[in-house]
Amino acid sequence: MFSILLGAAVLALAGLLVLQTIWFRSAYNVEEQQFDNKVNLAIRALTDDLLKAEGDSASVIRPIVKKATNAYYVDFRHALSYNILDSLLRKNFARHDIDLPFELTIYGAQPGTIVLGNYYSLGATSKDHATCGSRALPASTPMDFMITFPGKRADIVGGMKFWILSAIVFLVVLSLFAFLVIDLMKQKKLSEIRTDLMNNITHELQTPIANISIASEVLRAGTGKMDEHKSLHYANIIYEENRRLKFQVEQVLQTALCEKGQLALIKTEVNVNTLVEEVIRNFQLRVQHRQGQLNCRLEATKPVVLADAFHLANIFYSLLDNADKYSPDKPDIVITTTNTLSGILIAIADKGIGIRRDVQRYIFDKFYRAGTGNMHDVKGFGLGLTYVQKIVQAHQGKISLTSEPHQGSRFELYFETC
Repeated sequence: MFSILLGAAVLALAGLLVLQTIWFRSAYNVEEQQFDNKVNLAIRALTDDLLKAEGDSASVIRPIVKKATNAYYVDFRHALSYNILDSLLRKNFARHDIDLPFELTIYGAQPGTIVLGNYYSLGATSKDHATCGSRALPASTPMDFMITFPGKRADIVGGMKFWILSAIVFLVVLSLFAFLVIDLMKQKKLSEIRTDLMNNITHELQTPIANISIASEVLRAGTGKMDEHKSLHYANIIYEENRRLKFQVEQVLQTALCEKGQLALIKTEVNVNTLVEEVIRNFQLRVQHRQGQLNCRLEATKPVVLADAFHLANIFYSLLDNADKYSPDKPDIVITTTNTLSGILIAIADKGIGIRRDVQRYIFDKFYRAGTGNMHDVKGFGLGLTYVQKIVQAHQGKISLTSEPHQGSRFELYFETC
């Protein structure tokens, strides 16, 4: 329903915009036609006065030719006196309320031969153009002339103040509508994301809670009857699911703190190699359960960085969690550490489904989750990589991704060493 109403509103505004454009164009054409009529009447009166001044009232002047939107050519073909032309031109323009600056060009008998040309500004008199007036025109030679108004278009538009004001008001209304539409679409998208997030949170938290509940009930029911191997197995389930639950809750809370700028880091000297080994030990059981492998090559000889050990371990765990979830078959994950000139590079690579290049720029956006064909195949909040990026940035580090579809992904983290 929202899409239908939005589409109808957009179509209505588009129709109004088209109508506004048509109305404005029509109004401009009317104004231009009125100006052309005034000029034609003034020039007709001018040619009649010129012929009378020359004592020739029987000749017929050909129709005025509009060479351009603002240029009017008179095929006069009679001898002209500049002083008489200048005087009668001003007189007739004043009589017909034409007060725009204009250019006057007089042509000789041969086509295209300019005998005299000048620019007449608003309010100028014949004295202002004495130099042109002193140039004698050839006597008894047929002449034509053309009058051009350089500021015609600007004058017409300037006279359409009501239409311009209405167009500005309409554009403002259109801009406000566009802003509201964009905002509504964002709100709708956020509402959908919020709903999906709540559903995902409910599902993700229910799973470890259910597993913990089942394992604890089995332990309670088998107290004194269960062998040590089975007890350890269920205890490990409770431990791993509890750790998973804690990580999920912590991820949501820490991301919220990052968004508010309230994240407090407790930085100490941390040995990255040692921290990676600890994370791998805790994560190894999960990979082995899927019959996968998790290998590490800790080649950094200067592994100490100034960082918050808790958050650093969390981002390693988050990247390993992604590598595991997005490996549809047996996970094959490799984590390496190497030194650069001034820091340490930690790389976590997998051989999973990979990420398309066209969506790689979105993966760090909050709530974004790359499609996997069936979005329900891989569960999550869409906060993992957002959290990772913010923690890396809070440590003045860098994160990059190299990935190809069906060839896996490789995340690289860089931190300066102590």
